Amino acid sequence: MLNINKKEQDTNNENDLKKIIDNIRALGIDMINEAKSGHPGIVLGAAPIIATLYKNHLKIDVNNDNWLNRDRFIMSAGHGSALLYATLFMSGFDIPFEELKKFRKIDSITPGHPEYGVTKGVDISTGPLGQGIASSVGFALSERFLRGFFGENIFNYYTYVLCGDGDLMEGISYEACSLAGFYNLNKLIVLYDSNDVTLDGDLNTSFNENIKTRFESMNWNYILVKDGEDIESIDNAIKEAKTSSTKPTIIEIKTVIGKYSKNEGTCKVHGSPLAEDDIIEIKKILGVREVPFTISQEAQNIMKECIINRNEKEIEKWNSMVNKLDDTKKELFKLLNDNKNPIKLKEVDYNFPEDGKDSTRNVSGIIINSIAKNYPFLIGGSADLSKSTMARITETETNSIENPTGRNINFGIREHAMGAIANGIALSNLTPFVSTFFSFSDYLKPAIRMSALMNLPVIYVFSHDSISVGEDGPTHQPVEQLAALRSIPNLDVYRPADANETIGAYKSILELRKPAAIVLGRNKVKIQEHTSSSRVINGAYIVEKEINKLEAIIITSGEELELTMNIYNSLIEKGYGIRVVSMPSIERFEQMDKKYKDEILPKNVKTFVIEASSSISWYKYVNDSEYMFTQDEFGTSGNKKDVLKKYGFTEENIISKIEKKLNN
Repeated sequence: MLNINKKEQDTNNENDLKKIIDNIRALGIDMINEAKSGHPGIVLGAAPIIATLYKNHLKIDVNNDNWLNRDRFIMSAGHGSALLYATLFMSGFDIPFEELKKFRKIDSITPGHPEYGVTKGVDISTGPLGQGIASSVGFALSERFLRGFFGENIFNYYTYVLCGDGDLMEGISYEACSLAGFYNLNKLIVLYDSNDVTLDGDLNTSFNENIKTRFESMNWNYILVKDGEDIESIDNAIKEAKTSSTKPTIIEIKTVIGKYSKNEGTCKVHGSPLAEDDIIEIKKILGVREVPFTISQEAQNIMKECIINRNEKEIEKWNSMVNKLDDTKKELFKLLNDNKNPIKLKEVDYNFPEDGKDSTRNVSGIIINSIAKNYPFLIGGSADLSKSTMARITETETNSIENPTGRNINFGIREHAMGAIANGIALSNLTPFVSTFFSFSDYLKPAIRMSALMNLPVIYVFSHDSISVGEDGPTHQPVEQLAALRSIPNLDVYRPADANETIGAYKSILELRKPAAIVLGRNKVKIQEHTSSSRVINGAYIVEKEINKLEAIIITSGEELELTMNIYNSLIEKGYGIRVVSMPSIERFEQMDKKYKDEILPKNVKTFVIEASSSISWYKYVNDSEYMFTQDEFGTSGNKKDVLKKYGFTEENIISKIEKKLNN
């Protein structure tokens, strides 16, 4: 009798889930039809995957989508946003029904791709394929760190990813999944919507890898679900992934893109709304009402109740465990929870060298360690370049399987993935720093853009900042990179001139708690008498005032300040009225009020720029390229002195040209 009842219960549960799935499908295609834009193929094909996960497995609090111990869900196939929003709505998240009708409309909370901070229940912004699955490694790495730091009663959650063929073809996913396998991140579970179709046609025209072999070679567990409509098999696969492996798991689920559409299984259903008659026929097959935006209240109630009933006691138990933390751990927990609050750099263990010279990369390394002493949630590393970038916490172990609370991450030579992983770490309330040579920042740019879009406090540490790196030649000599990063909205870029400004840059970064890049030099430079750590947050300030009547201003940044000071002294001796302005951060300067900006850079004064990078950054301050001493061509291999001389960065050349302009 008990077995019969259980069988009946399982059948009822399966029927309930089927009804939920079909309502999600109907709601998703209605949203896309209303918007006249979107991707119905994934809605129809992958609904059984996401519905099974949310109803039966996901540990969440629909009333608190920032619960620190929730499971994370990453819609890496971000074009499936309608599927996600429909699922979140059915699950009980605070998404007004009217917002579903505004899908892809201006100022709605249902944008075309999921956006962090816009929609309740969305854990990360995804769009560019590969970014989501790569960031998931940061989530999983952070969970393991926090579990080791606070104990598994406080942190113990899974990171789930829904990805498609496109995610796995992007190179960033290989880098990130390789690292996940190396670290045995067994609480990372990837649900692979394997439908054998891409936008341009059948998958076999561009991709024929054996996913099982590929992932097993990277130390992943592989599970196959042969039929994407078989919700029992999907459910069992997730259970198996959670219980049977010490490795990350990928579950390949064979689905049919655009299931039930007249064009099912073809690229025609990937990225265009369905025809009206097709939608009517699909709804007939699903057994749902044809009227747009009509859902079964019963199905929604069942899903909400399942999620609440499954998680209610878990949340209560967790709150109780947090309350039982000792006073020290409670303070640390509060610090973690309030991770957007300013961090005060109370002390810097920096001893100014006797010869008055140091490289900004070396100072940066010292400051990172000063921060780490007082702030336990700073974690990061480099793309196999910490000996060159100095970005390493010396008083901690390397993060590893045996030492999950180590704060140094050996990312290996994986720049693409490193940036995306940092975003996952930042979204886990930790503060990541990542580092490589500045010329390689191009590899991280998609992730940097996502940091800026989500306003995450990721610290990008770049060294070897200009053609002055010399012998390695043009492949390693940045030229356009500063202009490229400065063009990214909501990213603060700092290029400090010396030790004082490097300290100031980190103080600013920690106080503002927003995405930032700090660009550092390899060469030792003179620590100037009048550079300021406190004024870096203003973006620009006067280093040397004019003695005589102001005739010209020279703006500079980074190690070129030392050259500029020599030029200033020579021109002052000749009686010219020269002002030197250090501008470590254009972005910060542009945030200042007009009064401050006019004080630093008064109008109608001849203004010059000295910076060994692209001139593109400087046309807002200097409208004539003849007043710029910048670098608009690739460099060359040679020693520092010869390279700088070749491209005109000498006192004699610049003084001569400035004098000509002043005497005209």
